[in-house]
Amino acid sequence: MHIEREETGTLTATLKVKLMPEDYNPGVEKALKEQRKNAVLPGFRPGQVPMHLIKKRVGRTLLVTEVERLIDQNLRNYLQENAIRVLGQPLPKREANDANNWDEPGELSFAYELGLAPSVEVELNEKLGVTYPVVDVNDGLVQREIDDMRRRFGRLEDATTSEANDMLLGDMIELEADGTIKAGGIMNRSTISLEYLADDTVRNSLVGKAAGEEIAVDPHKVARDHDDLARMLGVDHDRVHGIGDTFLFRIAEVKRMVQVDVDQALFDRVYGKDAVTDEASFRARVKEGLENMFRRDSDRLFKREVMKALQQRTSMALPDPFLKRWIQETSEKPITAQEVEDGYSGYSEGLKRQLLEEKVVEKYGLEAKGEEMDAFARRYVTDQFMQYGLPAPEGEQLQQMAGRMLGDREQIGRIRNSIVEQKLMTHFKALLSPKEHRLGYDEFVNLARTA
Repeated sequence: MHIEREETGTLTATLKVKLMPEDYNPGVEKALKEQRKNAVLPGFRPGQVPMHLIKKRVGRTLLVTEVERLIDQNLRNYLQENAIRVLGQPLPKREANDANNWDEPGELSFAYELGLAPSVEVELNEKLGVTYPVVDVNDGLVQREIDDMRRRFGRLEDATTSEANDMLLGDMIELEADGTIKAGGIMNRSTISLEYLADDTVRNSLVGKAAGEEIAVDPHKVARDHDDLARMLGVDHDRVHGIGDTFLFRIAEVKRMVQVDVDQALFDRVYGKDAVTDEASFRARVKEGLENMFRRDSDRLFKREVMKALQQRTSMALPDPFLKRWIQETSEKPITAQEVEDGYSGYSEGLKRQLLEEKVVEKYGLEAKGEEMDAFARRYVTDQFMQYGLPAPEGEQLQQMAGRMLGDREQIGRIRNSIVEQKLMTHFKALLSPKEHRLGYDEFVNLARTA
């Protein structure tokens, strides 16, 4: 087999492939013999069908299969041996490939278009000017978390009349347009949590109510979404779209969440027996926990900002016409050229970020090593057992379980990505020495949504 590379543009090339009979005949002959062993035709004993009949029935199919196998294998080897980084996969040039005579094969010629990855240079230093976003865990945020803990460990009690944070249990009853109960309509026992209602007017209309009272409600305004509404009314999701806006809510019970006190019992439930013994230490522990929780989000945002800054400083071209054709030809579902054009901007930006990250990993030697992946898998297995309170395996048993994880391609990908992600974060912090940028909680959440 002969492969010749022809440059067709700055980031495109064509690979011309030629196969001679001596390349594909051995594989085809072997496949024909295998077919003959198992062939069954009327008038012939099993395995004794004449070869010319086998060739007539499946010869062309076997030839095409063998040629495709040879081309795939040799193209991959050629790209690897010549360190050619491609985007997408090689695309066959139909006009060149269709010229082959499969019925009387001799020399077979093929051509494949390549989209080439651009050469990228990156430099990580403090001049990048990226700060490290940190949530300012102030007293208000700590108090909000403590209040949530008090509710979480609290208890429900009956109440006489409803207040703004209570729960109402009752029956949702479908009404006719004239306000009468609809015959054969929906009737379902439901719960309305006043605290989580988005519409203040609706909430206020349900405050001050007692068991036995009835009030007209719009079910769409007391449910979070269509799934919640379906559960509230006891119907399937499809029926929700035809539900009217007038229901009767007949209150059966008023329930109030009574928060636990901030005392030793709460300290023990949250952190374990006598781990914390006074309120000041409890608040300090809550604050530390919040800071650690937000730190993971800070890392993620910091990395995103670093990559965004690198991308803004790095000029990078892509073989756009090739990539658009590749997207259209390899899409699982049919897609028009206009649809490709409409979504291409987002795709190309994502690809550029990926190429930049790959370059950083390559330049600074941050790729996951075999021993690191093995250690990660063993830690993961151990943590899974500990999570369920089970004794973790050790020695050979632990290694066997880790080995099974590493035998799964998807698991390997996830493990590799986790290790590389952690290395990138450590490297970014070390090289960029970022200054902390303290943000209020709401400001931090907004940054997370828009960054």
